[in-house]
Amino acid sequence: MAGLFAEVPDNVRGERVGLAVRRAFLTLFALFALLALLGLFGQRSSTATATGPAGALRLDAPGAVRGGLFFEARVDVTATKPVQHPRLVLDEGWLEGMQVNSIEPAPESEASRDGRLVLSYGQLNPGDRLRVYLQFEVNPTNNGRRPAGIELDDAETRIARIDRDITVMF
Repeated sequence: MAGLFAEVPDNVRGERVGLAVRRAFLTLFALFALLALLGLFGQRSSTATATGPAGALRLDAPGAVRGGLFFEARVDVTATKPVQHPRLVLDEGWLEGMQVNSIEPAPESEASRDGRLVLSYGQLNPGDRLRVYLQFEVNPTNNGRRPAGIELDDAETRIARIDRDITVMF
């Protein structure tokens, strides 16, 4: 009986503590990985819409992304009146610390307006729909939150605007 209550030597106690620390670390890592697989850490897409006098704008894009990963945004423009010079104007946050992999369909021209990217497309008549796919890659060192709104203009006249932010997690 005395053997059961004998004091545990320091080296055995250290091994037990080390084993417990390793198990706790691996459990936390597995929990983090499980939460990421369930989509808790970004990449989940959300939809926002805005309407104006000549058309409607819809954006389907994630509000949070992880560094180093790819993501896609989809923009739908539906004209309710003629739009002679449709322009999609992207806030700075769309390009800051991100790689633009592709924009489909390609705009007729690209320009800059006060630091924002302006994508120009051909005339839209009532009932026409323009769908634009934007593919990005997030730079791994691009952590933080920034504006990622989008605006639909006819030349320089605003038709509709969606204000939103994008958060880049490490």
